[in-house]
Formats: sequence, C-alpha cells, structure tokens
Amino acid sequence: MKFNINIKKLSRLGFFLISISLIAVLSSAEQADYKPRTPKFRIIHNNDGTDALANMWFNRKPDLTRADINNYVDLVAESKVVTTFMMCTGSDFVFYRSKYERPFGDDLNDSLDCKGSESERKAFKQYFKNFKSLEAEGTDIIDASLTRAKQRGMEAFITFRVNDLHFADTATHCRVSYPDFWFNNPQYWIGEDNQGMNSSRALDFTHQAVRDHKLALIREQLEKYEMIDGFDLDFMRFIVLFKAGEGSSKAHLMTSFVKSVKLMVDSVSKVRGKKILLSVRVPITVEGALWKGLDVKEWVKQDLIDFISIGAHWRGETATPIAKFKQDLFGKSNKRIPVYGSIDDGGYLPRELYSDGMFKGMASHILGQGGDGLYLFNFYFANYGKVDYQKALNPSGLVCRTRSTRLLNELGSIDKLNTANKIFCASDGVTNSYGVLQVSDLPMACGVGKKSTAFIFIGDPIDKTYPKESILFLRTDRSARMEIEVNGLKITAVQAKYPEDYDRNRGLQEGEKMIAYVLPKNCLIKGENKVSIVARTPNVFVVKRLEVALNYGEVAVNGYF
Repeated sequence: MKFNINIKKLSRLGFFLISISLIAVLSSAEQADYKPRTPKFRIIHNNDGTDALANMWFNRKPDLTRADINNYVDLVAESKVVTTFMMCTGSDFVFYRSKYERPFGDDLNDSLDCKGSESERKAFKQYFKNFKSLEAEGTDIIDASLTRAKQRGMEAFITFRVNDLHFADTATHCRVSYPDFWFNNPQYWIGEDNQGMNSSRALDFTHQAVRDHKLALIREQLEKYEMIDGFDLDFMRFIVLFKAGEGSSKAHLMTSFVKSVKLMVDSVSKVRGKKILLSVRVPITVEGALWKGLDVKEWVKQDLIDFISIGAHWRGETATPIAKFKQDLFGKSNKRIPVYGSIDDGGYLPRELYSDGMFKGMASHILGQGGDGLYLFNFYFANYGKVDYQKALNPSGLVCRTRSTRLLNELGSIDKLNTANKIFCASDGVTNSYGVLQVSDLPMACGVGKKSTAFIFIGDPIDKTYPKESILFLRTDRSARMEIEVNGLKITAVQAKYPEDYDRNRGLQEGEKMIAYVLPKNCLIKGENKVSIVARTPNVFVVKRLEVALNYGEVAVNGYF
C-alpha cells in the first residue's frame, strides 16, 4: 500500500491560582480513589457551535433561547444511540464571556467593520444577537447544551479547536471575524502558505506565547463549565501547528502542551471529586500525526490521554485505517486506550456530501477494523430535524444525502448496521487536506498485460448477513476495456443503469466513466477484498474510485444508500 508546557510557564499563566478556601477541599479530594473510567463503546456527536448559535437546525429562527438549545440536544438524544455530546467552545473566537478573547460576533458596538462582505457582517451581528439572547437567560450555548446533554444521560465534553483557521483570511478585510490575539500578533503566524487554506496565517506553536494563550483559554473553560465529563483537544481543526517539515523535530513542544492540559484536567478533577477525561482528535496514521508534531505514542506512554479519535480534515476519509493505527500505536503493549474513527459529512475530490449508504459503509469499516466507536463530525440536521424524502431522494428513490435522525439511529445500532443497505468506499488517495497522510491503493494505473491490485475492506459479517445483491463500482479516468477479478473470481456481469440508480456518477469529470458489476454470491468476505484488474486497451487508464454496495433489501426496511 502507498503511504500517500513546561510547569514553570504554567505558573506564569496563573493555573495554580487556587484560593485558600479551596485548599481544604483539594486536600480532602486527594484522598479519594480516582479510578479511570472503563473503556467503552461510544457514539460521539460533535457540534461546532456556529450552527447552534445561528439556529440553523430550526431554520434560523431569531432570538435564540435555552429551549432552542435543549431541542438541539434532544434531537441527538432521541436517537437513543449517542453516548457523548461534544460542544465546541469556539477556539480563539469563544462562545462565552472570556478574559482572553471577544465573544463570537461581537463588533464592539459597530467599531469593528467587515469591508469584504455586508452579508458576512449581518451574519456576525445575528450570531452576537443570539449570544446576547442566551446571555439574558443566564447561559450560553456551551452551558445550555452540555447541561441538557447531562439531563438526557449523555457524557458532556468540551471540544477545543487547537488552531482553528476559519477566521484567518485577511483577504476578507472583516475585522469583526478575526480573533483579537491572532489579529494583534502577526509575528506569531507561520508565514508559509504551503499546507492548505489560510495556513500561512496559522499561529505557530513554536512560540511560547501562543501555547500560553491557548492554555489560558483551556484553563478558563475547565474552570467555568462544572458539568463536563471530559475535554477534547481537536488538532484536526486545523492540522497546522508548525512550518511544513518541522513537526517531528518540535513534537516535544506539543507533548509538553498536552501534559500541561492533563495537569489542569487532573487538578480540576480533584477539586470536583470526579474524573474528567482528556481526549484528542488527530490524523489517521501514527506517522502522519508525528509529521504534524503530535507524538501520540508518547502521550499514551505517559498516560496523558484517555481516548483518541482519528480523522481527516473536511474532505473526510472514506476508509479510516483503524487497524493499522491501533497496531502502530500499541504494538504488543498491554497499555491500551479506546480509539474511535471520525466521520465527516463529505469527502472525495471534487468534494461531495456523503450519502446514507456511504455513512453506514464507513461506520461498518471503522467498527469492523476494531474501532471502539464513532466520532460524528459536522453531522448536522436542518428543518427541525425533518426530511422531505420526496425532495431528498435521487430519481431512483434509493439514495439520500440529507442527514437524518433515522440515519443516526442506524449508525449507532449494531444489529441494524449489520443488515443496513450501505456502500463501502476505498480511500481515493487524493483528499489529504493539509498534507495528512493517507493509506491507499488508489489512484491505480492499469496497463496491458499487467495485473494491478487494490483492496477494499468490508466490515459486515457477510457470511452471516447475506446481502441480496453485491455491486462493485469502478470509476476510471477514461473509457477502457478490462478484465476484473474479485478474490480470484472473474467478474463480468455489467449493470449499465446502476451508476445512475445508486447516484455514483456524482462529481464525474470530463472523460471519466463509472462502471457497475454485479458480484457473484459468496464472492466477498469480511475483511480485505482483493480487486485485480488487467487492461485490455492499448493505453494506460487510471482507477480513481473503488466502491462496493451491499443491498440487503427495501429501503423502507434496510435504509437508503
């Protein structure tokens, strides 16, 4: 396959500014036995906060209320499968009154302009209006959502975006959208625009002042929100911490950073008399994480984190290599922590929103490779959580690309997932946003007389679930004749209409072709399936996508593709 803080500084931050009145509490708490929680299956729902602050799930209804936020959480809770609710705090642009940053959308009484876009200025005004509406009720979206999550029986986590670049585009000339620390300290920007969108204006964690600022925010949030069960460091928003090529040599700085957060978390745990977990979200390979400055093996060795989620950035990874990650992380060690697979809302190049079947295929892939659960990122609803299927379905009525509570329930119910209609997708090898390494056989060149081989993982216990039909989809860069074998069996049954019926032609570029083959029964196995191709045309062609759809029955019973 191709493999495409230090404690003295913390004192300056004032982390140990614990009043005399708390010393007795801390001393008594130290006597308690703080046992780590038993690793368990989790379905994690991550909410980035802005969709809640704009009330997007409820058609942007103005004057956001606590009741609205309760309804947000309730939509997730009603799935009966989500175990963990994570709310983003806004990273540098926070969703609460902070000592260190302006609240999100606050234009300081019109003193901060937005020359680039009047519509963006209006959007920020609405964000802040909703912020103040919640503030009038004595709450904010973090407090309201996590309080409700606890009431509904879910774990409540803060997720902190370590280096968010959504609002680091100087070309917009929208001062209201820029966090103050970032705007006032351009000397701390990386200054090289070779890692992805806005990467030249990412804060460089080489600088102690940057790490101190982030730690101050983290400490403030840990102390402010007493209901939390855990704190999540999301390094994937955005996975730019150092100049390109410097990550490995500066990984010790990020290990020190994580250790500092761990000290904070443990101290707050003792004060509150309960264990608070520390989790991280990092790239999909151990070597890729280290390349970015994240030595996850060292974090596990030092017992700094309680669980880890792996994922890509925005262009999601369709075949998260959980098994490889766990093998590379743990090896033969008995020291283990849960590892979860992150699923974004879309992927591929050009990017497309995932369909229901693709979501279920990715979930089955992650769990089939030994993942301890799922981390759903940007899994948003709209229109009060209702789906108009007459509009949402493709012409064949088989495929839906609108997220629903029905889909959420299918993803989290193992019995339902095993016999749910789904589409497994091999990694396409070209969606490595911000240089995150992928593990992929694609894109794969095929020539005359040369057998080219790629693998696709099937997570279902297929020898027990018996799909009614299994379909192989291939996307090539041009028309081509070929011979195909799957696990040594010759494949010839072409179904010309299936690419359209299953909505696999989406994003086709000029000259590309999508071909569908019906696979013989008992052709596939649970695990890696070998697809071999020999070209029968004189010119080399390239296989760009490789997918397998498992049809278990009617969509009304087994779900949409």
